[in-house]
Amino acid sequence: MKRILMLLIAVSLVCSCKSTKETKATASANENSVEKKLQQTWILENLNGKVITEKDFSSFPKIVITSSAFSGSTGCNAIKGNLISKEDGKIQVSNFTSETKKCDAKKEGEFTQLLKTTSGYSIKDNKLFLSNQFGLTMSFKKG
Repeated sequence: MKRILMLLIAVSLVCSCKSTKETKATASANENSVEKKLQQTWILENLNGKVITEKDFSSFPKIVITSSAFSGSTGCNAIKGNLISKEDGKIQVSNFTSETKKCDAKKEGEFTQLLKTTSGYSIKDNKLFLSNQFGLTMSFKKG
């Protein structure tokens, strides 16, 4: 009887440990996943407080956001990278890469630099607002 009781306790402990590990892994994966409402195509409208025009870029820059990454265009060069969501409204861009074609896009460098330093976001009225440690940097409309 003692052996059966010990066996039941051992099995119970093993099962509870496995369950805890699975729960932690799921929670960890969800913490880094980007919110669903952010996962779509966004087209740049405003850069550093100024409405962008066709003179600023060859075509309007856009980003396509998935659950953990983004891709898109600076209006000339393709871009991509990873996104890490730390908590509500906080986001980090990592592993940023860009093509290096020569472009007439006057504001391409500014756009990519601000994207690399993005640390926060909000969505209001179908617009995405990105910010860094200094404040609001860009706004996008749904694409």
